[in-house]
Amino acid sequence: MIKPLLYTSPKGRAIFPHLTEPDIKYKAEGEYHVKLECDKSESAILIDAIGNIIATEIKKQHDVDPKKQITKAPLPYEIVEDKVIFNFKMKASGKRRSDGKEFTMSPDLRSADMTRFPDDKQIWGDSILRITLNPVGWNMPIGIGCTLRIKHVQVIDLVTGNADNNVGDLKPEVENNLI
Repeated sequence: MIKPLLYTSPKGRAIFPHLTEPDIKYKAEGEYHVKLECDKSESAILIDAIGNIIATEIKKQHDVDPKKQITKAPLPYEIVEDKVIFNFKMKASGKRRSDGKEFTMSPDLRSADMTRFPDDKQIWGDSILRITLNPVGWNMPIGIGCTLRIKHVQVIDLVTGNADNNVGDLKPEVENNLI
């Protein structure tokens, strides 16, 4: 078995992270995901790797059927001015194609000092993360693309909150007992 290529993203700001619990809103099997906003100047190696993986998939398709029109799927990143927003994913559960066995998995979460991330904490948006990933090329009817699969997440600067946060009582304020 070939060992997958692993890359580490630059440090970036988390956008809508679902890393401590899977998101089950659109996929019943669940999915861990996060968008990571990184500096464009630090992202060139990862962008080049994604381009090479897509080029390899295009070459494979061309070798199989040179006359078939190549369609590219959306990239797993978006460039916005001097930032790159990467889209990372990981299935939470499913069935293996090879043997039909069920599996569950979750990202390996680490604190800034590389110790295990506490199970009782939540990672919220604006946390600073670094992600180790496996970029995987694919060829589907919608086109040829690349998925950035999460392997490890290092939480460098945690932004968290409390699910019990509230704004306070919704009673009108009494000023000089006049109401």
